[in-house]
Amino acid sequence: MSVLYVNDYGASLGVQNERVQVRRDRKVVQEMPLLHLERIVLMAPANITQPAVRLLMERGIDIVYLSPNGTFYGQFTRGDGAHVELRLAQFRKFHDNSFRLRLAKTFVAGKIANMLALWRRQLRHGDLKANLEPLERLHAQAARAPSLETLLGFEGAATACHFKILRGALHGEWKFERRLHHPSPDPINAMLSLGYTLLYSRMSGLLQMHGLDPFLGFFHEPKRGHAALASDMIEEWRGPIVDALLLKITNSRQIAPADFQKSGRECRMKRDALKKFVLAFEQRLQEQKAVAAHHASGDPVGGLEGQVRQLSRVLLGKQKEYTPVTA
Repeated sequence: MSVLYVNDYGASLGVQNERVQVRRDRKVVQEMPLLHLERIVLMAPANITQPAVRLLMERGIDIVYLSPNGTFYGQFTRGDGAHVELRLAQFRKFHDNSFRLRLAKTFVAGKIANMLALWRRQLRHGDLKANLEPLERLHAQAARAPSLETLLGFEGAATACHFKILRGALHGEWKFERRLHHPSPDPINAMLSLGYTLLYSRMSGLLQMHGLDPFLGFFHEPKRGHAALASDMIEEWRGPIVDALLLKITNSRQIAPADFQKSGRECRMKRDALKKFVLAFEQRLQEQKAVAAHHASGDPVGGLEGQVRQLSRVLLGKQKEYTPVTA
C-alpha cells in the first residue's frame, strides 16, 4: 500500500477512473490508483472534491492534514463500530494501574533498547562506548520504575542522553544544540519534528483502523487533542525509523543545510528536499515491516501494524504480555 503526499499550494484532488488525481493549474501533477492507496497526506492547502472525499471514506483511505513543517492538524478516518469489545477492554485496562505501569515499562524499555542498538551500530564510525553507559543504566532503571511518574523521568533522561550522542554523530556543517519541538529553529529539529509527526499520524490511523481509541494511552496521560496511545506506540520506533533515517540522509549528504529556509523563528525544508525526505521516510517504513517482536502468537505481520495487532491481543487476553519490538 502507498501514501500520496501533496505539498503543492493551490492543488485540487479528484477521482477519475479509479485513480486519485492531483491537479495544479488544470494539469495533472500526481496520480495514484485507489487500489494501492492507503492514505493521503496534505502538507499544503488543497481542495478535495466532495465525491472524492466520499469515495476515499468508502474505501477506508485516510486523509491526513499536516502543516508544511509537520505539525499534525487532524485526519479523516472511517469508523464502522465493529470493535466495541476491544475498546471496552482498552478502557478496562486503563483503570488497572498495575497493568498500565507494566505496559508503559515495555514501551520505554523498547525505546531505550532501540536507542542503544542504533548507537552500537554506529561504533564502527567513532568511539561512542562511554556515551552508552548512561543509556544502559537508564534502561535497567526503567525496568524497575515503581510508578509512571518515575518512569517518565527515566524516559526523559534517556532521551536527553540520546540527543547528546546524536549531536556528536552528525558530520559536516550540521548544527544541533538541543531538541526543540515547535517552532523548530534548525534543520535537524525540523527533520525530527516532521519525522515524528509522520510516524504519529500513521500510528494514529492504524489504531483507529484496528478499533482502538488512539486518545486513550497507557504511558502518556490523556489530554485533549493528543492521541496518547499513538505516542505510546511510536516510542520504540523513533530510533529505528526517524533517527536512523536522519543520520543516513544527513551524513550521506542526500539532504544539505542549504535545503532549508527560515520563516520567522521556524526552519522549514524547501519543496524538493521535503519530497526527498517523505520518500525516504516511506522507504524506511517499508524496510521496518519485516521487524517484529518475538512472541508466540503466530501472527506474521511485522512493523507498526504488527505491534498494533499484538497490543489488541494483549488487551483481549489472547496474549499474556506485550513484547517491544527490537529493531
